[in-house]
Amino acid sequence: MILALFALVFSVLYFSVKSQKFSGWVGLAYIAAFVAYLLASTRTPSTPMGLIFLSTAMFWTFSLAITKAIYIRCNAIFPTKVVGLGVALAAAGLIWWSFVAPDIYARTLLVNSGAGLLLALSLWPLWKAGTKLIDGALFGVIATVAATFVIRVVTINIVLGHPLTEQSYTESTYVWLFQLTNGIAALALAIVLLFAAGHDMVLHFHAQSNRDPLTDLLNRRGLKKLFAARADEKQGAMFVQTMILFDIDHFKKINDRYGHLVGDKILQRVASTASELCQEYGQVARTGGEEFAILSELLPIETAQFLAQHICDSLCLVVHPELETNQKVTASFGLAILTEDDSLHDAMDRADKALYHAKRNGRNRVALAKAA
Repeated sequence: MILALFALVFSVLYFSVKSQKFSGWVGLAYIAAFVAYLLASTRTPSTPMGLIFLSTAMFWTFSLAITKAIYIRCNAIFPTKVVGLGVALAAAGLIWWSFVAPDIYARTLLVNSGAGLLLALSLWPLWKAGTKLIDGALFGVIATVAATFVIRVVTINIVLGHPLTEQSYTESTYVWLFQLTNGIAALALAIVLLFAAGHDMVLHFHAQSNRDPLTDLLNRRGLKKLFAARADEKQGAMFVQTMILFDIDHFKKINDRYGHLVGDKILQRVASTASELCQEYGQVARTGGEEFAILSELLPIETAQFLAQHICDSLCLVVHPELETNQKVTASFGLAILTEDDSLHDAMDRADKALYHAKRNGRNRVALAKAA
């Protein structure tokens, strides 16, 4: 019931916010664990070897899916080749100790060690990304569970100290202890994973509140927070921050003629182009319908002017297949140098006046605001 419950919880989390693939993989892990438990708990001396292998595959899938979830959460590259080689060797060993040289103890040790090692693969990305308390908790619990999978087989064998056979295995104390420790491990791991999923969803929704859903740029709220953080940046004579405002020329005419779907595609291309050209030079935000803002990093004023001009020139070159041949989409820019006493309103007001000046003088150009 516990396994089924967590499988349901993580699946619901994933289908609620499909961008959170971490929850999806954890949900898959607990589905696999539930199937493995059902197969193991109904095992009898006459159970076909195919079902025993399927139970093992589900047990390994549990560890593998948890590891995949951790790699996704840490934005790390999943070691597909290493995992593939490890699973192939483990499967070969399983076949060997099942048919060629039957040994249920060796097979049990292999099954549990394989699950532990697959789970242990998730420790490396957690170690590298472990800057938060939840990462440390995940590392500790996963390391403990992975170690338990290996140690418990040896420990139980030493304590009980009697040989197993295919006939005696299903009614032995081994099975009861394995199921008990599996349940404890799955529960402890699920609780920490649930906290991690909840933490990630809170961060996701917080980030979404600061983002424009169409372009994925910062929205006005996100720009406001970014501007407030600039208090830590100290300007000098050579390096200054700037506020660059720009909007698309005659965008209403484009919307009226081609429709809002075409207008949205144009907005997305403009946003993508500006964002790519800025990169380490500043952050781009969408502040209105066709209006955008760039808060630059500390740059020489000449570099900031060049950046604005470069974006202005580049937007003319973007191809919009929905429009008539050779029809260009241009934008007008206003640039204001920030002072340490500027509020966001002050900065945007001066940049907006420069933007108006650029429009009045023919559009598709950059205008520099007067000093504050």
